[in-house]
Amino acid sequence: MVRLWSNGALAVWVTLALGVPFLLISIAARALPADVLTWVRFALAAVTLLAVTWARRGSTEAFTAPGRLMMTRPGDILLVALFSAALPSLLIAVGEHHLQTGPTSLLLATTPMWIAMGGHLLFPAERMGLRRWTCLVVALGGTTVMTAGGAAGSTPWAALPLAAAVSYAAGNLLVRSRLRDVDAFTLTFAQMTVAVLITTPFAAARLSAVRWEPGPWVAVLALGVFCSGLGWLANTALVQRMSAVQASLVSFTAPVVSLLLGTIVLGERLSPPRLAAAGIVVVAVAVFGAPSRPARRPHSHREVGAVLELAVLGFLAEEPMHAYELRKRVTKLTGHVRPVSDGSLYPALQRLGRRGLVSRTSAPGSSGPARQVFELTGTGRAELERRLMHPDDLDITDRNKYFVVLAFLHLLPAPAQADVLRRRLEFLEDPQRGFFVDDDRALREDESVSPFRAGIQHIARTTSSAERAWLTRTLNALQTALPESS
Repeated sequence: MVRLWSNGALAVWVTLALGVPFLLISIAARALPADVLTWVRFALAAVTLLAVTWARRGSTEAFTAPGRLMMTRPGDILLVALFSAALPSLLIAVGEHHLQTGPTSLLLATTPMWIAMGGHLLFPAERMGLRRWTCLVVALGGTTVMTAGGAAGSTPWAALPLAAAVSYAAGNLLVRSRLRDVDAFTLTFAQMTVAVLITTPFAAARLSAVRWEPGPWVAVLALGVFCSGLGWLANTALVQRMSAVQASLVSFTAPVVSLLLGTIVLGERLSPPRLAAAGIVVVAVAVFGAPSRPARRPHSHREVGAVLELAVLGFLAEEPMHAYELRKRVTKLTGHVRPVSDGSLYPALQRLGRRGLVSRTSAPGSSGPARQVFELTGTGRAELERRLMHPDDLDITDRNKYFVVLAFLHLLPAPAQADVLRRRLEFLEDPQRGFFVDDDRALREDESVSPFRAGIQHIARTTSSAERAWLTRTLNALQTALPESS
């Protein structure tokens, strides 16, 4: 199941699925016109996804879930099929007849740039800082060196892969903004099915130009099953889970795969500059994906302040309120850890106000002077979503901080909720967590030394077992509900 794959495993698979086609398309194009090749790829992808969904859920769900999705969201599915599949594939297939693989790879590698520009407007919580913009530019520069060597006189045809990159960016942004709550299998199958329908008229007109040679058709089979089918499935899941720009970074690493395949399979010469450029690309992508801040435990007063600010943002996301009501709600949530006084709440509100996360207005009191009503700004909502979607390790492992995150998890879409809960479950199931172990012999040994230490073990094991059971049930419910939410 795609939901059980780690983001890293998905990224590796998508990198291969995007890097290998450059070689396979050049082979398949010897026997199939571009529009026929595109249609066959999508048809094979749809059949592959149908078979996988059938094996996972049975024949009824394999057909009904995509059908419901296409009936309830026809516009979204049509657009994502057009921009993410049909249009870019046609553009790339035509461009392969006039451009060498290097320039095509380079132009497609601009996809994260277009996504970053669009994401800057659509997803305030995912806006990038200077470090990540620098990494994108460095990776693009490395790709330029790595893929240098286009055919002379091919400049006008460069518009095709460039348009394909823009189209891919539009499709990814659409999935991220409109279709995050849809099961990845259902969405990808529907996308491939619509893409088949879109490209059928073009392919039918060129069937007479098809040649039946075994080598190209084997390449087409690999393209359809592994690249367009399973590869697109992994890419969809990655876009739903991660920020749009992070998911698109495989556009940079895919040319590295193409370069290696050209050297290994085709015997192309790998010069030192191109090898160094490939290393630069890999390093730039790795630096981009590194955490923005070192994972270290903050000072206790800063930690408490961060928890308080998160609680304030969460409650104000539910409704505007004045400080008295806000303090009551925060106290109910976190007061068992540390009492919330006006002396800690008002400074937190002031800090959030200075950062533009919270605004306040005066409202007439019922029998006295006007009171200040606090409200979450658009920037504040984006910050809250960022902190809930991407909690740091301490937010997951520290029970008190995790409970505050959990209290407002309902404000996120189901895929993001599942990601957070899965991280907590992985932490609880880690056998190296430390003092608390699921070992009866260890419990008896502790009891022989101290009944109180054995009591700690007993309480911890019972609590952990109950929480793991709840997390498992909730994750299963979220997974089951995803197709239905469409």
